[in-house]
Amino acid sequence: MSDKVEHDQPNLSSSPQEVPDHIVSPTPDNGANSKSGNETEVSSGAAINAYSGNNTSNVIMPAADASTDVVEEEASPEKVEASKAHRHVKSFWREVLETVLLTIMIFFLVKGVVANFRIQGSSMEPSFHTNQLVLVNKASYFHFDVNSWLRLVPGVHPNGENVVWMFGGPHRGDVVIFQPPDALDEDYIKRVIGLPGDTVEIKGGKVYVNNVPLDEPYIREAPFSPFNATKVPPNHLFVMGDNRNASRDSRSFGMLPVDEIVGKALLVYWPIGDKWGPVPEVKY
Repeated sequence: MSDKVEHDQPNLSSSPQEVPDHIVSPTPDNGANSKSGNETEVSSGAAINAYSGNNTSNVIMPAADASTDVVEEEASPEKVEASKAHRHVKSFWREVLETVLLTIMIFFLVKGVVANFRIQGSSMEPSFHTNQLVLVNKASYFHFDVNSWLRLVPGVHPNGENVVWMFGGPHRGDVVIFQPPDALDEDYIKRVIGLPGDTVEIKGGKVYVNNVPLDEPYIREAPFSPFNATKVPPNHLFVMGDNRNASRDSRSFGMLPVDEIVGKALLVYWPIGDKWGPVPEVKY
């Protein structure tokens, strides 16, 4: 029997965004007076009589530009209050928009790193029980193959894989969420027993890693069936359930490819009780 975990997705909603007004102010044009030829400059309001033969002309020059008085109208208290209220409304919606955008950013950031799962089954008892809710760190086992990038370089043909773990990779005793090789549409929870290069064997009710028996106080009971010594291949793990006699694990579906790991179990957050809290660290 194998523990499965179910994954829930939350919903988001966003608030409308207010579009600010655009104000365009006109630019004044200044005229220019020019003089040329034999123009005669006169004072404002002056008249010139020109005599040529028997013809007489009276020329009236325009008055000089007079200064224009601009009277500024003082804003009424009602207009001042209305302006303040408008600014307060714009400030309020701007803060709402900023809060919504920040919430969305934090949500996607957290969602990319942490996921929540529900335990279904008894294969990890007594450490985990059905209907417990677990937080999982999806970034714990982030890794990439350096050789896959090197193959993009012309003339470079590296052999095999060269996996780099950004945060140290899996350790013996870690509790992991993964998709088994023969059921990629399901999520299982098990404990890491063997790392790449380790030799795992079960005999006399004891689990041996590299010929060293493990001290496992967390299991329900000793395993009944033996398991022949098997070496874990590169980029694979050997995983088992804590309920050794009621667990479908690497003894059934074989070695677990590291690419199928979803993340590391961090915290049991519901229900609150004896098993509530951080998942205990096990080292061996």
